[in-house]
Amino acid sequence: MSEMTSGEEQLVLNEQEDEKIEQIVKREVVAEIRKSEFSGPIPPPSIIKGYEEVLPGAADRILSMAEEQAKHRQAMERKIVNTESRDSLLGILFAFSLGIGCIVAAIIVVIMVPQNSGAIAGSVFGVAGIGSIIATFIRGTRRSSSNDKADKNKQQRESEEN
Repeated sequence: MSEMTSGEEQLVLNEQEDEKIEQIVKREVVAEIRKSEFSGPIPPPSIIKGYEEVLPGAADRILSMAEEQAKHRQAMERKIVNTESRDSLLGILFAFSLGIGCIVAAIIVVIMVPQNSGAIAGSVFGVAGIGSIIATFIRGTRRSSSNDKADKNKQQRESEEN
């Protein structure tokens, strides 16, 4: 067997070092990144299965918690809707009562004080009464139409997500 010269030995050593570096680089390059996300109170079945394996009965507890949260949210929404309906009705009734009261006061002032000052005061009361009625009905109509639009937009977003 012939002996290698120092240059050849150096070349063989460099080739071996290059192979080791390539192996290290190959090991470092291999990587996998996973990202998963979900929204809502109930995790996907694979995650629930993992919880169940770690802690038996956890899946049932998670589902029970989600059901209770849904019941609570629905009860709160029902209460909000009922309260808003009541407040809206009371607002309209009080505004109507105020308007009618102003109109009646205007008629009484005009009858009791037949001079110009009575007519002016009566007309101010009358305009204030009619104005309060009109303003209440306009505001109530705008509020309900804007709520309807907001509800429709919310429903569209939810249907697009599903």
